[in-house]
Amino acid sequence: MAVSMETVRTALDPDEPDYPGAARLGAEALPHLAAIVKSDDTMLASKATYLASLIKSPKSGEIVASAAQSDDPVLRVAAAAAVSNLTPSAASAVLTELVGDPDPGVRRVARMSVPDKPTAKLSEALQAVEAEDEPSDPAASGGLPAAGLMPGEVAGGEAEGRGSTMPGEQSEGMPGEHQRMPGE
Repeated sequence: MAVSMETVRTALDPDEPDYPGAARLGAEALPHLAAIVKSDDTMLASKATYLASLIKSPKSGEIVASAAQSDDPVLRVAAAAAVSNLTPSAASAVLTELVGDPDPGVRRVARMSVPDKPTAKLSEALQAVEAEDEPSDPAASGGLPAAGLMPGEVAGGEAEGRGSTMPGEQSEGMPGEHQRMPGE
């Protein structure tokens, strides 16, 4: 059965496509998905990127890689998320560039999508961007405190049993004692 562009677009048109069902279109859908990824319709292109990743074919990785090269960060995020469906080597090839993407959303999704066993090239890219991300002194990071504190948050000393407090936050008891929020 020949798969038409109309069939592929119909599968991708719903807000929540039936991706497993659409993946059954198979490799014959891939040329249409590649064309959609290169189109100006970002939403449809992002859905096409994900669908391509579900079809088991070497061409699938090429389509996801094409999306990863887009000028549109939404499509690059879709590519970063789609790599989890690719082989580790195909995923690593796409992620090597995306882990250092200028868009913070793309970087975050790409770094969350790194396979358990990345290629040596991806491992090198990760080490390079991690080195760039680590400021050498607190002033270089805009003065943000370390150890997971929010800007303006004061270390109250977990070891002292007080936790940490935000500016203006008071406790019910002794001065300096941390007031717990519901569920803490």
